[in-house]
Amino acid sequence: MDKTLAQLAHEIEAALELTDDLRAKAASAIEAKFEDFDPATDFDSTDAVLGLVRRGLPGWTIQLKGTATHPNGHWHCSLRRSDIRDNDPYVGIGAGPTLPHALLGALIGALAQA
Repeated sequence: MDKTLAQLAHEIEAALELTDDLRAKAASAIEAKFEDFDPATDFDSTDAVLGLVRRGLPGWTIQLKGTATHPNGHWHCSLRRSDIRDNDPYVGIGAGPTLPHALLGALIGALAQA
């Protein structure tokens, strides 16, 4: 497990909003894993973060649960290689006040284990 990425995933989950520093760290981490990553990706966009998951973890199952409230929606996301088995070797789990925030935490968490 990449402890630096795991720590970054925890920092993202703990933050109420993504600071410029967290955005830069996340962009650097993803860029190191994805050849075609655009550093200008909008981490506040659900579609943009879903696109990263689709490119980086193709075929993975995404499970989302949350409350659509402002400012803190209490979103939870899990990324699994398959929804058939419950013993996937790599799983990403994330939480956050917004859906893209939780997705990003889960993506970084999954990359930490890959």
